[in-house]
Amino acid sequence: MKKHDSETHQLLVLLKLDAQRLYERIKLRAPEYLSVFSGRRIREHFAEVFKNRYDSASIEVLQKCSPEVIVSLDQFYTQVDNLRWYLDHTQDMPMMVSDKVYQTIRELRDHFETLNLYIDAELGVRPLPTEEPATDFIIDESPSLSFEDGDDEPFTLSDESD
Repeated sequence: MKKHDSETHQLLVLLKLDAQRLYERIKLRAPEYLSVFSGRRIREHFAEVFKNRYDSASIEVLQKCSPEVIVSLDQFYTQVDNLRWYLDHTQDMPMMVSDKVYQTIRELRDHFETLNLYIDAELGVRPLPTEEPATDFIIDESPSLSFEDGDDEPFTLSDESD
């Protein structure tokens, strides 16, 4: 990781926020924009969903980013552009459009997470720790239940054949 000037630092923060807001709009507003599309078959509202700053960023500005960030930006925004193109031009039925949108959102999440990792590395930000699944219990492969039957002898139910 190299030391960045304040202009490059600001650029990376702006790109990260732009991608985050775009991803959130695409994901969280999907039920609304799909409902409008399927109900009225209009497309004008997609412009607001897909609005972003990356589209207007110049090559000179993007050259300040590392090659890894540039590739990640390209992968993320290409996926966004493919979805935008699909929605602007599709003649598919609403259910198929919905399936395609939600599949693309799942794929977009991976590109978004990768982009964030590279930008965070450039900024020197450590990602927040993720919660690990609980592993402090042991699963017995032959489940059994024990009951006391009153004569101080345990009564055991088991799925094993004796």
